[in-house]
Amino acid sequence: MLMHVCAPAELGPPTAYLSATIADDAEELAQTRRAVRGWLAASGLDEAADSAVLLMNELATNVQQHAPGPARLRLFLRPGLLRCEVLDSHRALPVLVSADTDAEGGRGLRLVDALALCWGSVPAGRGKAVWFELPVPRATREAPTREAPTRAHAVTG
Repeated sequence: MLMHVCAPAELGPPTAYLSATIADDAEELAQTRRAVRGWLAASGLDEAADSAVLLMNELATNVQQHAPGPARLRLFLRPGLLRCEVLDSHRALPVLVSADTDAEGGRGLRLVDALALCWGSVPAGRGKAVWFELPVPRATREAPTREAPTRAHAVTG
């Protein structure tokens, strides 16, 4: 399995945090994407939103397809760095594969690998966490730390 591992650009507590449940429902995932985009905009990071939302959506979609059940999205903002984690209750770690040109899937992690500063996966609780980090300009505003509104179940433990 190929993955890039790195330490955050600046260690220490995040300056902002967003947590949301990842639902199996496509409309609720769309609400989560809007919440992430709004949270980044509230931080003054509109220009980072497209890449962050695209990669977050790839990880969330992988969970929906390969690890159904309760899952959680967590975003941490530190000066100059955004970390996104998707936690689920399945232990199988993702594998970076080479998809055939006519394959319907298999490109999501390649996209994460190409666009993220670094990414990886680690066992977490009874499942795993898949994460990526993106460099971002230093926030011009402090984003609220909050739970995104959702109707789905949260991962516990």
